[in-house]
Amino acid sequence: MHVNHLLRGDESDKDENFCKYLCGELDVDFCSVKVDVKLFARKNKQSIEESARNLRYQKLIEHASKINVTKIVTAHNLEDNTETVLLNLFRGTGLKGASGIPIRRDNIIRPLLSSSKIDILDYIDKKKIEYRIDSSNLENDFTRNYLRNEIIPKIKKNINSGIDTNILNFSKIASQSEKALHNYADEISNKFITKNESGIEISNLISNEKFGNIFPNVVKLRLEKEFKNVFTFDDISKVTSIFASQVGSKIELSNNVIVIKERDFILVQSQSKTSISENYELQLNKEIEVGNNTISAKIINQLDVEYSSSGEFEFINGDAISFPLTIRIWKIGDRFNPIGLKGTKKISDFLTEAKVDSSSKKEQLVLLNKDKIIWVVGHRIDESVKINNETKRVIKLIVRRI
Repeated sequence: MHVNHLLRGDESDKDENFCKYLCGELDVDFCSVKVDVKLFARKNKQSIEESARNLRYQKLIEHASKINVTKIVTAHNLEDNTETVLLNLFRGTGLKGASGIPIRRDNIIRPLLSSSKIDILDYIDKKKIEYRIDSSNLENDFTRNYLRNEIIPKIKKNINSGIDTNILNFSKIASQSEKALHNYADEISNKFITKNESGIEISNLISNEKFGNIFPNVVKLRLEKEFKNVFTFDDISKVTSIFASQVGSKIELSNNVIVIKERDFILVQSQSKTSISENYELQLNKEIEVGNNTISAKIINQLDVEYSSSGEFEFINGDAISFPLTIRIWKIGDRFNPIGLKGTKKISDFLTEAKVDSSSKKEQLVLLNKDKIIWVVGHRIDESVKINNETKRVIKLIVRRI
């Protein structure tokens, strides 16, 4: 399978055609796919290198599943591992980064990982096997290329010519140590870290002195497991420090992840897909996307009304409203009359009494009929829209997390 990254114009197309020709000569099934790496990098705030790697593995895994194969084989070699270990050390990624490229990860195997590039090139030259060279590898625009072309050759010349083999041995030791640490960290993680629909919650109890030495490793391993990315020493230091901050404090980590201090825990989650900074119109029998939610309103038969405490849907008196309705973030000073209570209540007080955490509170949505709040979305409707014996039109309001 060939993944065309569309980064080198005509040269990228020639690489794809070469692979197709080679597979034809060897009577091997061939598949190719084109990916827009630059667009993906822009949308996901990633480097070109990271985006190319993520898309490449995504397509390989998708195709392997489609044709029901058990192994994906890549051609990473000894020098690739050296570059990866050094890059990870420079970035401060800890033991996992020092473990380098795994020989096997799930159904991905790398049989050439202990073979040097020189040995591979010697072999294909002796066998007169045609191959192509990615010209961008010769340029120093990317960090890995600069390390490959400038730094490592100087280390081999002036410090140790056997750096590749030594680093491979070091990465094996680091991998074994990381696995042992991972098992212990998993035990602690299961006790103090829980998953919710928006991310993970880390209990304040994990930050006590008893777990002081292991705590950073526990957090790092859990973050990388949940968010499928590598986090640096600086990221973990930020997480450690926020436990002593005020409730509502927020910090940003790499990989578009944020951490928010709550009363008894910290919440770690990906940044919202959409920044909610405007009013949205909700039409009858339509569904719209607002931030990380979809919200809809539809007419139903009164006999189909089935109340629930989940907060995902409410039933209101459609005779008392007119569409379109308005959805927005609540504002300081907003009030409504919660159903079942006499008089109005500030939205801020209602959310506090409902024990809504500060991160969710900041993005709490309200639904308005003209200028009047009729639903604190996901929590309570207003007394003015409750269904009564004279109601002719029943509206079902639905909110779902994307």
